[in-house]
Amino acid sequence: MIKAFVLGVVGSRSELVSSLNAIRNLPNVEEAYLLWGTYDVIAKVVVPSLEDLNSVLDGLYRSGVVDSNTLIVNPGGLSLEKPESRSKRKCAYTFIKIRRPAAPRLWGRFLSEIDAVMEAYEIFGMYDVIVAVSEDVRTDFFDSYFRKLWILTEINMNNTTTMFTVEV
Repeated sequence: MIKAFVLGVVGSRSELVSSLNAIRNLPNVEEAYLLWGTYDVIAKVVVPSLEDLNSVLDGLYRSGVVDSNTLIVNPGGLSLEKPESRSKRKCAYTFIKIRRPAAPRLWGRFLSEIDAVMEAYEIFGMYDVIVAVSEDVRTDFFDSYFRKLWILTEINMNNTTTMFTVEV
């Protein structure tokens, strides 16, 4: 199985919500959110093969996505998914670019101790790590999550970008 996160830009601002709904109905899309940030949407995808990933990307384009960036999870790297992750909405995704050499797998224990972290994966693409943050901390994001992440970032990272989900 291949897990990936696809960031997308929707071609028409007036079609954001209808594009999101179409994306959520695509086969192999586990979750999808509108984002406030560099991209308009994020979709978490789990497929059996790269050919199936291509089919999902084609579906995204039919749903109004005009540009995308696919971040494939490294199956041998950091992989944290808390049991409640599937039932909780996400309020943000943090994309981390780390300084090399680094060992993202070692971050798993630290990240799992932050209650707000629902998922964290080492990924291939323009970032090295993606972290999904629970909806529960939307109103106290800085103290409940980001301040705790700083402990790790001061030592290991050189760039962190957070994109917030948008409620529709």
